[in-house]
Amino acid sequence: MGAPPGRPYSPDGRFWWDGASWQPVQPPPGPPAQQGPGVPPAPAPPGIAPAGRRGGTAVFVLVTVGTLIAALALGGVTGAAVGLTTTEPVTDAAAPAFPERFPAGRQRYLPKATVTMVTVDWLRAAGSWRCAKTAAPDPLTGAKTGMICRPGDAAGRRMSVFIWYDAPDRLVSVKADCKLGPGTKTCANLFAKMAGTLLSPDPALRAKAEAWAGENADRAAVTAIGGIRLQTSTRPHSMEAVPAI
Repeated sequence: MGAPPGRPYSPDGRFWWDGASWQPVQPPPGPPAQQGPGVPPAPAPPGIAPAGRRGGTAVFVLVTVGTLIAALALGGVTGAAVGLTTTEPVTDAAAPAFPERFPAGRQRYLPKATVTMVTVDWLRAAGSWRCAKTAAPDPLTGAKTGMICRPGDAAGRRMSVFIWYDAPDRLVSVKADCKLGPGTKTCANLFAKMAGTLLSPDPALRAKAEAWAGENADRAAVTAIGGIRLQTSTRPHSMEAVPAI
């Protein structure tokens, strides 16, 4: 789907501004692979979960891993893909200056956020939450380590926080799922606490992030605060934080 007329692109045509952050231009889809009769489909590599496992994170990967690699590989050809593979803008916010070096180093990670901030300062302090590492790296985000946190009480099956990171101070993505449904105060509080925790190094931004998450907990919305992109969804009811490019 093409971007609306007048949407700004980076000087090299590889990224476009969606109203909250710079997004890589996706390459045109290739032809489907041919498969002869009686040939079973190739099995997925070990550790890769079925499609649809985590919708918000899949979007993040398209933004920060898969499409970025494809866009950089296409180089000058990317200009031909502009208008064919982008998506609608999420806000009308003006585009900032495009960074000279992009993305590199810490731009892949949530600024100033750490695993301890999420697991200890927030979840453990909140009460009965317990966290456990996943068995393998995440094939969607490319993060080396994953962690799943859930409360130990009856709500344990209805709320969860996923953390994906390369090192304790290099978080790739944090996502909160709340199956209690839109309109519940518990879900709004969960999202607000998550947003506030990730922006806690700056008290002013923390208050802004908490307020935004609470106000948008029951609808699909997106914003960028302090270098962190917050995106809420109603199906599934969740909020995800990824680096704002």
